[in-house]
Amino acid sequence: MDITIKDLTEEGVLALSSAYGEPEWLRDRRLEAFKAFSDLEWPHRRVEEWRYTDPARFDLERVVRTDGGTPAPRTAGVIVAAGDLDGSVAIVDGEVRDAMVCAEAAERGVVVTDMATAARDHAEVVGEALGSAAGTTAKFDALSLAAFTGSVVVIVPPDVELARPIGVRVHATGDGAFLPRVLVIAGRHAKAILYVDHSGDGEATVVETIEAVLAEGAHIDLVTAQDWGDHVDGIANHTGLVGRQASYRHLEVTLGGRIQYVRPDVHLVGEGGNGELLGVYFTDEGQHVEHRSLIHHDASHTTSNTVYKGALQGRSRAVWYGNVMIEAHAKQVAADETNRNLIMSDGARADSIPFLEIKTSDVASCGHHSSIGQVDAAQLFYLESRGISREEAAKLLVFGFFAEITDRIDLPGVRETVAAELEAAVTHGPTSRDPRRG
Repeated sequence: MDITIKDLTEEGVLALSSAYGEPEWLRDRRLEAFKAFSDLEWPHRRVEEWRYTDPARFDLERVVRTDGGTPAPRTAGVIVAAGDLDGSVAIVDGEVRDAMVCAEAAERGVVVTDMATAARDHAEVVGEALGSAAGTTAKFDALSLAAFTGSVVVIVPPDVELARPIGVRVHATGDGAFLPRVLVIAGRHAKAILYVDHSGDGEATVVETIEAVLAEGAHIDLVTAQDWGDHVDGIANHTGLVGRQASYRHLEVTLGGRIQYVRPDVHLVGEGGNGELLGVYFTDEGQHVEHRSLIHHDASHTTSNTVYKGALQGRSRAVWYGNVMIEAHAKQVAADETNRNLIMSDGARADSIPFLEIKTSDVASCGHHSSIGQVDAAQLFYLESRGISREEAAKLLVFGFFAEITDRIDLPGVRETVAAELEAAVTHGPTSRDPRRG
């Protein structure tokens, strides 16, 4: 039966569960989420969360795809650049393929598999974690938990440290609606690196959830690199649930797509937990990108840092909304958030909204920083006067602008990939002019 997001029914949810051969408890979890989905209203521009990105622009009447397409060979991306991996898997048009764990990691209990298999073989662990970071309080979150299609589970057992990344490739080969979900479970004192690459083109609507659940003392580095084609619209929730003394670092690289609404969130629930959100985005003609993050300090002595930087060219728009929430019972919290935007053309527009919601007076430190500016004309003139073309000078200035983030990324292949993607994205020199300079 054809299933669409807009007209999702209980029968459709049951059909999805049956198609993937899921155990009874997972089917029931889907139905619980569908009940929440049915009780929630569709979002609209009059609610704050969707003030800058009109949800009516997303086509929700496309048919949900569960069949697997044929992905094109991947020659770029953080997974390719990383080289050797401890595990890998692909999600292609709603189908999970090629799950692999290297022999050494498998012997230590590392799991990389599809959701249905994980739900049967690791029911207790998966059942406790699924939906704990990204649940059913919002319409699209509930949709994801009720109607996820190709879905992957990564389990890193307690005290296991992986030196090499685990790669997840999400690929949309054609038209339709795609609802991928990735669940990462890190046991006590586990340590792992996870790369999630996104690619493909078509008339597509992608609703994605990535949730990372970190037990006490765990450490997860998550890199999500998105290079969709020009006709892909996406709604994504990327959330880390951080336990006591655990550390979660997330780098969001947003380059492609037409309309992208991304929520990179962190929920710090254990004392001494740390969350770091880093982001790089580059928009071009016709693109609209919004990053709306929430760092929720729900325990004492937690720390967080957010640094997002974006460059805009062509007639494009980028929105960054960052909220740091500190609960009344969370004492001695340290938090900081920064957003910088570089405008490279007269048709580009950026909105930067840092927000602090502090419910206690016992705070170690808390601050926010925001700026929107153009390419420095003096720096551009200096480089051109030294025989550097305007386009190459623009690339050098863009690289320098993003260096605050790229220089602190010490993960295999990431820095080189981001630099290469940015170089390809800068198609011309800056065309915007500061009116004060005449």
